[in-house]
Amino acid sequence: MHSNDRQIAVEVLSILHLHRDMRICLRYLAALVAVVAAGLVSPASAQAASGLKVSEAVIQSLTAQAIVPSWATNTIGNASAIGIGVIGAKDGNYNVPNKYDYVLPVNMYTHDRFGWNTTGGFYTGPNYCTWQLRSDDHGVTWYRQYPDLGSGVHLIGANTSYIVTSYSC
Repeated sequence: MHSNDRQIAVEVLSILHLHRDMRICLRYLAALVAVVAAGLVSPASAQAASGLKVSEAVIQSLTAQAIVPSWATNTIGNASAIGIGVIGAKDGNYNVPNKYDYVLPVNMYTHDRFGWNTTGGFYTGPNYCTWQLRSDDHGVTWYRQYPDLGSGVHLIGANTSYIVTSYSC
């Protein structure tokens, strides 16, 4: 690992730990994903910074204020550097056939953007994979879900919320 890589990764992780506003954390995560994707910092370098795995630091930062509103049964948050396809109802009748209903912009949640009280799932495009944080208790606790998912429609449970990051794979 180059010392410059470590310095950048430590700075990004420090910023993530300082900010408790969810949208700010999502912006920094999107920036980190973009930096790693551009090859400016290797994933291994980012993970090695401060002795923590990036996923652990990101989980702590992203989930600090990520409580699902009481009127919603679940939600999906977009922590990607790009919009992601989301599904309102699991009826197979999507606005973009066989894929998704709407594009969820970066740093948004389905309950905020669309006013949905429940979200059916998300779509991962060709040549992309997704990294997910999952909550089964209305956003009180979150954990990293494995494995990362490949392209396709990914339906979620009625009481299961996700924070999703798409990346080229």
